[in-house]
Amino acid sequence: MDLKGKRVVITGASSGIGKALTKRMLKAGAQVVGIGRNTNAIKEAFGESVHAIKCDVSHPEEVDAMLEEVISIMGGIDVFFANAGFAYYGTIGAPDWQHDEMIFRTNVISPIYTLQKLVEYSKGEPLTFVITCSGIGKMVLPGFALYCSTKFAVDAFVRAYRMERPPNIRIMPVYPVATYTNFFKSAGGKDTPMPWPRQPASWVALTMEMGVRMGARSVYPSPIFIARCIINRVLPADFCVQAIERIRFAAWRRRHNQ
Repeated sequence: MDLKGKRVVITGASSGIGKALTKRMLKAGAQVVGIGRNTNAIKEAFGESVHAIKCDVSHPEEVDAMLEEVISIMGGIDVFFANAGFAYYGTIGAPDWQHDEMIFRTNVISPIYTLQKLVEYSKGEPLTFVITCSGIGKMVLPGFALYCSTKFAVDAFVRAYRMERPPNIRIMPVYPVATYTNFFKSAGGKDTPMPWPRQPASWVALTMEMGVRMGARSVYPSPIFIARCIINRVLPADFCVQAIERIRFAAWRRRHNQ
């Protein structure tokens, strides 16, 4: 796909992977609408080159309003990056329905609902839907029980939806590993252990762009993680990583009196 002139929407555009992806889409000549709860950060980073729309994607009425505004601005959407999401790090703790529901609304229900809306808006025209699934949607780590469960749900949705999708819709999941952003600090504080392997957001954004251009079925930005996925089919490759992360998680719990 030639991205020049394409109408692109990116959620979570104010920071991290979304911000790096916005830079790449602009460089490719696409028309970009950046979605985020902090539109000032988008405007400060990109000025008038990106139309910023404030939206909390965990609320359906805000998603509805955002999509209507996008359509009124660009007339349609060619590529939608469902990149917004967040994690909790720590023990599950006491029963808290709102706490549990919030992460599922943002990471799982929102992208599914958004895709349903986009299918209606597309009216049979080609649409590429890219969703940041995360490598943790393929493995489990201590401290991320809620986050893991949301990404496993997204991964399962993508695989099943491919067998149901309309012919004009292309869905492309992306599986980045731990990325050098403020993501982990937001998940559990500045001392939250960052799993290995790791990679910069700029590299993830580059692989996402290449995936869209080449019509890739899926994108795995980390070669190490690709090797892990292959090995894990026949050997318990995650055992060593999980053992190390359990030690780091135990230390984090002691520091936070959990």
